[in-house]
Amino acid sequence: MQVATTADADRCFGVQKRSAVTGYAHIFPQQEYPFPDDVVRQEWATRLGAGRWVVMALIDGDPVGTISTHGNQIGSLFVVPEQWGSGVAAALLDAALANMAEQGTTSAELDVMAENMRARRFYERRGWHRDGREYLSPFPPYPRLVGYRCAIEPVSRSKA
Repeated sequence: MQVATTADADRCFGVQKRSAVTGYAHIFPQQEYPFPDDVVRQEWATRLGAGRWVVMALIDGDPVGTISTHGNQIGSLFVVPEQWGSGVAAALLDAALANMAEQGTTSAELDVMAENMRARRFYERRGWHRDGREYLSPFPPYPRLVGYRCAIEPVSRSKA
């Protein structure tokens, strides 16, 4: 894993696009709702330039997954389809939660599309629970997003 910098914006964008086009095909059919390249590129530039914690998972130097956090929020978690089920997503999520714990965060939250059952099952298996938040995506066809939350074990700091 490698902490991403502003120089990695295109690589993070590429991971997200590959993941989203495949994983959200049933929500955003590309012939009707093409991937919003310009908007997502700008989001990555903002994330990486705004002090958010962003990590890339690499295999042979190529990015295969990304995760970003800000405060107690998991802002994004994307893994290329060829690595789904390989443990890359779990490793990225574990790294993010460990980083949050080191910052003193005691609970984390994230949002996921209600129709993204693969992601919802992933989070639920890892102890995340619905927290009651719901809202519509800003992208047509405006799918519903639902909020999840999980407790984070505090980092024990021994006094020497």
